[in-house]
Amino acid sequence: MMAARPRTCPYCHADAVARVVHGTPTTEPAKLADTPDARLGLGAGPGSDGAAFGCRACGTWWPSPHAELQDRYPLPGVRWPSRPPRALDEDRLRDLVRGSLLWGAVGDALGRPNETRPYSTLGHEDDPGFVRTFQPWHGWQGGPTGTITDDTQLTVLVARALARHGGLVDPDDLSRDLVAWLPEARGAGRATRAAVALLEEGRPWWEVGPTIDSAGNGAAMPAAPVGLAHALDPSPGPLCQIAVTQALPTHAAPVGVAGAVAMAAGVGAILRLSLAGRALDPVALVGFMVRAIVRLEAAPSAERKPPHALVYLRERLAEVPDLLRDDPAEVLAYTWTGAFALESVPAAVFCFLRASDDPAIVLLTAANTSHDTDTIASMAGQLVGARVGAERLRREHPEWWTEVEFRDELTELANELVALRAPRDAVPAMRDRRAGGQ
Repeated sequence: MMAARPRTCPYCHADAVARVVHGTPTTEPAKLADTPDARLGLGAGPGSDGAAFGCRACGTWWPSPHAELQDRYPLPGVRWPSRPPRALDEDRLRDLVRGSLLWGAVGDALGRPNETRPYSTLGHEDDPGFVRTFQPWHGWQGGPTGTITDDTQLTVLVARALARHGGLVDPDDLSRDLVAWLPEARGAGRATRAAVALLEEGRPWWEVGPTIDSAGNGAAMPAAPVGLAHALDPSPGPLCQIAVTQALPTHAAPVGVAGAVAMAAGVGAILRLSLAGRALDPVALVGFMVRAIVRLEAAPSAERKPPHALVYLRERLAEVPDLLRDDPAEVLAYTWTGAFALESVPAAVFCFLRASDDPAIVLLTAANTSHDTDTIASMAGQLVGARVGAERLRREHPEWWTEVEFRDELTELANELVALRAPRDAVPAMRDRRAGGQ
């Protein structure tokens, strides 16, 4: 059976894909065909029908299973909910990008002590478990105050991947980064560990993601750099496509992918609003996030709390603006707070929107709920950081600024993401994306 031709290139996201068949690779760069069904070289190439796909724009070719996986995640034609600033303030842009990464790390460190705790301390400030500031980590391998977890570690990996490839995510390189990272992982989720174990065995990422089929939040937690890097693009389409790509090696279930796209889209939209000095409308922001993921879930997911109702992530997100005046403990008991993207992404969006100009309230709300507190607080921090910037952190919370782990590295990565606005280099020579290709 002939493999279907994908609509867009999974590496540069241009609409320039041709179906080709390659023969034995040579030292000469292969040339792409001008027509979708042209055949290059002799003999059978990768794929069950000998098919491969190539992009005329970036010169990359890849095997059929990879393309078929990418094509399972249709994205709508969505527009930004606001115009870009008339005049770009580079210093403000840099501050906001830094702010998203740094407030995200602060949220991660604040939420870490309460991770897996089965009860919330919201509304119970006298409870010994109520978090107000950083605490030493007495758990896995220990650590000082300000210590971060896998949420920030994975965010760093995605930011590095974007910086290394001019704003794109190469899933082959990201998979290698994940394998190298795993021995140093701090509290990585079961799905991420299982996926990386298969990648380490040599399985291609386009097989690993669907094999694990995780609907967890492991792809949503590091998606913010995608939004930061592409917030000023004319269209949010590339942002959404790249968010899908970074999710697939570990979290290929539709709701897991949708969580990543929603977070990247939300961070990008907030950054645009902040740069333009515009007010934040919760209904408009959430509506944009919903439109960005509206086609990704073909079926609803069962909640993991009784009565296990069937819910779409887009539906749960759409409810958030109407919940902002309700008691946060009750709202977070309703959305729930586990590591399921259906739960933690709406929870983080709620924590952000109920106090979008007061980052301390945002983070302490998230850090004092239950279950996956570090991830919820980290994602909420990424959202609010894109709203208020890093200078607010330095000025209003000097102890957090001083003690948060990897502050200098995150600051430098933010500078690299800002620099991606510069014109990209010429497209590279064609690359072989078969398993084991260079």
